[in-house]
Amino acid sequence: MVSILNNQTSNEEFLEFATNEVHNVDVATTHHGAPSAQVCDLVLNKNGKLYIVTSSQNPFFQDLIHQPKVIINGYKGDGTMDSCGFSIRGTIKNVEHEYIDEIFEKNDYLNEIYADDIEGAKEDLRVLEITPKEAAL
Repeated sequence: MVSILNNQTSNEEFLEFATNEVHNVDVATTHHGAPSAQVCDLVLNKNGKLYIVTSSQNPFFQDLIHQPKVIINGYKGDGTMDSCGFSIRGTIKNVEHEYIDEIFEKNDYLNEIYADDIEGAKEDLRVLEITPKEAAL
């Protein structure tokens, strides 16, 4: 049961839920007018904004930079009657390496994924800041 989401849930509580409980979301934008989407991890919630990271070499990174309007879709639960899906519309911008150390600290699995060259990964990865504009459950 997704009990945190009710009429009393604050925006901050909702963003924490999205980051910590759902974590894996679909981020969608467009590429030359066609849909472009990728599953991403919400790695940080700070000051009312959400953050993801992706490689600067990833073609999806270029899509996000060229069309900064995004929709984030997430889902949590165990079936239709015991679950919650949400969509967040917002804008995204590249903040380069801002918060990269904090992101690696809060998301231990990144240290495992990039164990062979953590500093190289931190150099290649870009932190993308999502400013939510509206959301729906």
